[in-house]
Amino acid sequence: MDNKPKIDLKSRLGKKTVSSPTAGSIPPPAGIPKPSLGGVPNPSRVPAPPFASPSQQPAAPRVDASNPYGAMEPQAAPVRIEPTSIKIEMSDEFVAAQKSGRTKVLVLCIITAGLGAALGFAGGGISERNKAAEAAVEGAGELSKKVDATNAKANELADVLKSAKEKLSKATFPDEEVSKLGGINLPFSAADLSGKGIGRFNAAVVSALIDFSTAVDKVNDQKEKLGNVLSGNKKGVQDFLDQTNKPQIRWSVVLGNGPGGPWATMQPVATPFPAKPEGDKAKWPDDIHIPVGDKQAVLKRYSTGNPISEDGLFIPVDPGSQAAVCPSDVLFKLKRELSDLEEVLRGSQTPGDEKTGLLEAGQNLAKKLKQIGATPPS
Repeated sequence: MDNKPKIDLKSRLGKKTVSSPTAGSIPPPAGIPKPSLGGVPNPSRVPAPPFASPSQQPAAPRVDASNPYGAMEPQAAPVRIEPTSIKIEMSDEFVAAQKSGRTKVLVLCIITAGLGAALGFAGGGISERNKAAEAAVEGAGELSKKVDATNAKANELADVLKSAKEKLSKATFPDEEVSKLGGINLPFSAADLSGKGIGRFNAAVVSALIDFSTAVDKVNDQKEKLGNVLSGNKKGVQDFLDQTNKPQIRWSVVLGNGPGGPWATMQPVATPFPAKPEGDKAKWPDDIHIPVGDKQAVLKRYSTGNPISEDGLFIPVDPGSQAAVCPSDVLFKLKRELSDLEEVLRGSQTPGDEKTGLLEAGQNLAKKLKQIGATPPS
């Protein structure tokens, strides 16, 4: 057992606290700068941490008020106070527009830049404000011309769509209209808003510009898709349309014994033949060939007697009933695309589902822009 007496340091030293040495009583070690009288080291002498980015501003220099002869070092003196940045609050319309597609995102960037430039002009004096107003008036005039040109192309496109629909209803493939579709492009885009001073336009006009550019994008995309459907499926569409003038047998049925009695099996005809043979000796083929695995099976055409045979007998299907039972998916999609695109251009007057078309919206927008362009800058 350790019997060494414990030493009570507190009792020996007493309750006295050791006072810190006064400034100047002990010289600072070499290489460390002498603190100022206020006890705060000069921030300009503190080395920047290795992770500090160049864009960070140095801490503001502090001056010892108790030393009237103290002076900042040159590198600590402020060079220039930058103006406070202005925060632009975006309206609900802009926030909603930002979520609606690539066009509106680009437009928002342009609008933000335009508003920032306008605010910058406002802080620069009357001369700069006048320049901004003149730029806005000039920009409105240029935009109105671009909207008018877009409206003219949109009207041309609407007429082509109408003509294509009329030809399809007459069982004629719209070759001419398909060719015209490739040459029509609505020229308005979000890039046209750059540098037009739209930051000085009222919110209604800016919102109309966003909606118009988005609708133009939709029309151009839908027109391109429509042209691809027409040109890429011409043969199928033409064959279907030919059924009106020159109907052909494309389907047949084969009768057989089903689980509950006789039934028919649908069988496509590999080589279609005319439904109405021409000439005195013209008739339907006596047999057709159908693929069965890697071989060809022969089916005889039913003419008389029992239609159910072990070898299989085919019966031609009336082509006039085919469209009602098996409509063409391609033709259906084509008609739907034509109707949708025409509605985007002309709008809809259906009660309860009225929609403003691109043509009407463009006319209203051009009118507002012309009013701005005719207003003397103030």
